[in-house]
Amino acid sequence: MFNIYQTKAGAHARRIRMPQTQSFPGKTLAHPAPHAPRIFADSATISDIEPLYKAGIITGVTTNPSLMKKAGAQSWNDAKNKSVNILKLLHPFPVSLELTEVTEKAMIKQALDLAAWGENTVIKVPVGGYNGLDESHDPYTGLKVIRALWEKDIRTNATLIFNSTQAFWAAQAGASYISPFLGRLADYAYKNDHPERPPGNSLYWIEDHKNADSDQFTYNTEYVASGGNRKDIGIRLIQEIAVIFTNYDIHTEILAASIRNVTQLSECLLAGADILTVPASVLQQIPYHPLTHAGMKTFYDDSLVFDK
Repeated sequence: MFNIYQTKAGAHARRIRMPQTQSFPGKTLAHPAPHAPRIFADSATISDIEPLYKAGIITGVTTNPSLMKKAGAQSWNDAKNKSVNILKLLHPFPVSLELTEVTEKAMIKQALDLAAWGENTVIKVPVGGYNGLDESHDPYTGLKVIRALWEKDIRTNATLIFNSTQAFWAAQAGASYISPFLGRLADYAYKNDHPERPPGNSLYWIEDHKNADSDQFTYNTEYVASGGNRKDIGIRLIQEIAVIFTNYDIHTEILAASIRNVTQLSECLLAGADILTVPASVLQQIPYHPLTHAGMKTFYDDSLVFDK
């Protein structure tokens, strides 16, 4: 279980220096949570997005090619039509649309096209992995694209973040948001950890300073990888990034992604996330608690004795 006593009070200082997320000019009754984190829907299915938006649960959307395909898009034109409809529905709130090109020049051109679909477009840029697709690709492509788009005043969401170094360099490049994928980190550790070593050893393992067997890893810090249960690795990453951003008053927003269940929502809030992007299926579970249902039934049944 994530240790809430590790939560850093300093995160508050950074948060209140950032723009208010709940501000309603002209309202007599001020909103009680002006700096509260925002909730986005991680979906491209407008029938899932619309009721959540109209209920005031979400104020943004994140998409990716996989979600577009799941929503029924079978061509670029299909994806464009779905994206434009979501942008119109959510306006002026942000909608992240992910690039599908993988070279710097083509990515920037595609980003300019996507930005023209709606003024609330945010360009989702994978922070790395390019030379994993092709060894000839520049490994810094993502950071270069983020920088180029920042110079053009286009907001970006640096995605596929798995350690605090990637988050820091994306912020340095000019990303408006960084998206740590907390669920996938835990999945990786469960699949790849050596069973006789401490949890998280596939992400962090230093046994001897000479690395004689060439089997040592520092993909994440020891705190993130081995600081507790495997299932909490992603939550610890959120907190580590929040501490770094607080230390240097970095206002790039931490957008917690790859959320698997309702409990992780609370844990991300404790860890210092600025935004939670959540699958619609998880958001639909939020109102449910067995005691809430039982209490509602009791109150309603008792109210029937009163004259209407």
